[in-house]
Amino acid sequence: MKGLQYECNNLVEVMDATSNLDVAEIVPLKMDFLGNLKEVNNYRGVYNVTRDKFCAAVVPYYNLVQHKQYFDSFAQALDRLNMKFKMTIKTSGDRAFCDIEFDNKNIKFDKLDEEFITGMRLVNSYDKSTGLHCMPRFTRLACTNGMILTRNENTVSIKHHSKMIKELEKFIENKIHTMINEYSDLQTWVSESIKDSIEWNAACKIIEKLFKQPKHREEILKRLDIDMVIVEDKKSKKKSVTYVWNDENKKKKKFNRWELYNAVTNYLTYGEHITPHIENLFHKRAEKLLVTPLIKMPKATGI
Repeated sequence: MKGLQYECNNLVEVMDATSNLDVAEIVPLKMDFLGNLKEVNNYRGVYNVTRDKFCAAVVPYYNLVQHKQYFDSFAQALDRLNMKFKMTIKTSGDRAFCDIEFDNKNIKFDKLDEEFITGMRLVNSYDKSTGLHCMPRFTRLACTNGMILTRNENTVSIKHHSKMIKELEKFIENKIHTMINEYSDLQTWVSESIKDSIEWNAACKIIEKLFKQPKHREEILKRLDIDMVIVEDKKSKKKSVTYVWNDENKKKKKFNRWELYNAVTNYLTYGEHITPHIENLFHKRAEKLLVTPLIKMPKATGI
């Protein structure tokens, strides 16, 4: 099932868009025991009313947060603070994602010759696949690649049964203030990743280790002008992978981690058939390229 997607530029547009998101309810659970229905007292169920679908069994003190409630609360807080913003809202199954970009809150690192649009990503689910996630999101101005940093100290993931959810408004305003004023992690990671020097074939192996699925790996390597050739042995049926340059005139002896990271984020931003869930998952893998020193990066052999 293809998910929904909305682009919003103000509070009115956000509230209109979120009215179309799935609604869920907490419902009692019953168990069929030898043909007799018995109520399960120590658990409740989350039921997606919009899709007529059972989502998950939860503890009685579970706090169900509607997608609309979570995203609207952030938009309302930004509106109260008189901050201009853009929101992109997407859904994937029982999960919903919201990317926020702050207007006129760009940061520029002159020594790195890089500028970023600041923002945040919000995630909520009805199936317990995630809690309430709130993490810094940046867009590299040079190529408009989206960057999501889960290891930043301002990243928060709250379980739905946490008492903190009952003070949602206080939590939201606090996260907005911290995320628009603290960028030291980003500057450090970018600076260190630029200094690295990786032989091009070793770089291919690192990408191979992080992205095992050939179709995704192939798309990432294309952005580095490298082709992936897969050969299957007729007898053993085993596959081997070779990496070759698409154009020998563009051949580079070495890459740095920043170049590899940008190849991945470019694919996640502009690649076709990338669901919000896969994008979110792969951003965590991509982040390893940005924050992990070269000496600790995984190596790989074979397919």
